[in-house]
Amino acid sequence: MAHSKLSLVCTHCDSIYAPHRLHCDHCDGLLRSHYEKRSFEPGDHPGLFAFTDWLPASAAADLPIGSSVYGSEALAARLGLSNLAIAFSGYAPAVGTLNPTGSFKDFEAAPTILYYQEHGIESLVLASAGNTARAFAYAAVKLDFPVVIVIPERALERLWIPCKPSEAIRLVVLEGCDDYAAAIRTAERIGRVLKIAGEGGARNVARRDGMSTAMLEYARQMHSLPDHYMQAIGSGTGAVATWEAAQRLIDAGLGNRLPKLHLSQNAPFTPIHDAWSRGIPIRPDENVSDQLQRIDVIDALVLANRKPPYEVPGGVRDALSATEGHTYAVTNAEARAAAELFEEAEGLAIGPAAAVATASLLQAIELERIPRDDAVLLHITGNNEAVLQQDAVLHRIEPVWILRTETPKDETIRKAAHLLR
Repeated sequence: MAHSKLSLVCTHCDSIYAPHRLHCDHCDGLLRSHYEKRSFEPGDHPGLFAFTDWLPASAAADLPIGSSVYGSEALAARLGLSNLAIAFSGYAPAVGTLNPTGSFKDFEAAPTILYYQEHGIESLVLASAGNTARAFAYAAVKLDFPVVIVIPERALERLWIPCKPSEAIRLVVLEGCDDYAAAIRTAERIGRVLKIAGEGGARNVARRDGMSTAMLEYARQMHSLPDHYMQAIGSGTGAVATWEAAQRLIDAGLGNRLPKLHLSQNAPFTPIHDAWSRGIPIRPDENVSDQLQRIDVIDALVLANRKPPYEVPGGVRDALSATEGHTYAVTNAEARAAAELFEEAEGLAIGPAAAVATASLLQAIELERIPRDDAVLLHITGNNEAVLQQDAVLHRIEPVWILRTETPKDETIRKAAHLLR
């Protein structure tokens, strides 16, 4: 049940709340975890749950989740950097990281389910374009916690887990839909009509604090903060989480300067990059067909979020401002070349999103934004299923409900309640 290891503080108006909640009563600011324990004292666990002091749930799970952080020699030499570290958050036994669904979305799912369980929540509903769905489906099976997952049909081919699915997974597919935003709207409506708690997305502190552990792992290994942090983003929630983690680490005495955020997107769909670098407002509901056409051609579909938490207080814009950060637009060709370079240098295959991040590192060096001797952390947020298939049988998840409209009526949802509970 509820505990007192943390409070939630609004990033805009400083209102203070006890957990668990997603919204401030007075404004639109993100709520942030403030932990009673301010010192940085990781435990003995080899992965994410070494940082339980700075995760909202009191409990830990016996799951192989977490980043492996190591100093790069080969890639660093190719790029002319003297202090490059890699946080590998996919599945790569060669460097000791075994995330079961192959991406850092595993960092979100287990902490969220544990946190919600402790506060009496009996099930969740969420939307996903692929990686998050896999992570929550896997955690739902392992922790025996019912989760309703709504995905656009295009994501179905990417929806697998390395264990047999159970009835804990309630998968809803929007037939003929390519739009993640439509899945979000449907998930919200299902939650409202059936009174199933929404997972919360960027407003969920368990999600953000779980994602922040790549930076915490760097601090555990290097006993410092990097000067620069590179990551590909869709919503940018991981970047916000990293900024928050860095602030906690500074408060704990590990440095006195925030790492500069370098955030990349897959061109031609780059709403956050356009907003930050060119001042173009993010308007997800305008020219939707044009946005979907641009999404259709990018390799890194997991980065295609039309409604990122950019302008919200405490969100991506604030994180970039606070760290004097930069954004990048990376083409498919640039990302593919960067993936080849990474695999040649490090001997590890990476996924399209991680390839975008690697390409942005090359851009940052070319633009002279990263001095040769600065400490750089490149976050490889995932790799592909081919690597996992070598060691595990991947099981497809069958939908319990195929919706033929993106806006189901309330009565339609009520009639499907027996499928979703």
